[in-house]
Amino acid sequence: MFGSRRIITPHVGKTELAMNRVRQAAGILVRNGATSVNITKVGGGFSAGSLHLYTFYMSMEQGLQLSESLSSDPSWNALMAERELIPAGDINGPNVARLIAGEPRPDNKAFMVREYIMERSKWGEASALVEEIQKMVSNHNVNVSMWVPVLAEEMQRSMAVYSAPDLRTLGKGIDEVGMTEEFQKMLEKASKLGTLDRAFGMQTVR
Repeated sequence: MFGSRRIITPHVGKTELAMNRVRQAAGILVRNGATSVNITKVGGGFSAGSLHLYTFYMSMEQGLQLSESLSSDPSWNALMAERELIPAGDINGPNVARLIAGEPRPDNKAFMVREYIMERSKWGEASALVEEIQKMVSNHNVNVSMWVPVLAEEMQRSMAVYSAPDLRTLGKGIDEVGMTEEFQKMLEKASKLGTLDRAFGMQTVR
């Protein structure tokens, strides 16, 4: 599986307009062949206050076909023209990543993302570590997956994504598992594979 991320930072007083456009964009992406999309709002950490638009597809062929389709879609082109004429926010991306460990749960709505600066040679060890962590958190209704860059501004940045049905469940999982000695030792192992560079929490808004 592959996923792309667009980060939208709304201008002051233009949040509602930015959100409406993100929702329009999500609908157009699905109509043009995306497997699924997710719109989130970041509550704290890196890019706090921003909106994220995630687009998922099963192969690069599907992803590039989607990109090609967008370029000739009248609705998409009209939306881009409107954005140029009346800006509502600053957009970063899309940046594309590939899933290498775990399996996303589409029904989960709350997320904590930890981004590591990591050499490609460490991806295999990190992937195995994700499997160990999943065993620790699965009974707490928390899921974990790992993504690595494919087309990105920063090709050394990998992501560990913890998710749960809601913020309360995610927080409870952090309390009951994340603070244990066993989990902290696991994080120590992770620190030897890469450097935790930034983190953020977000929730689905669509």
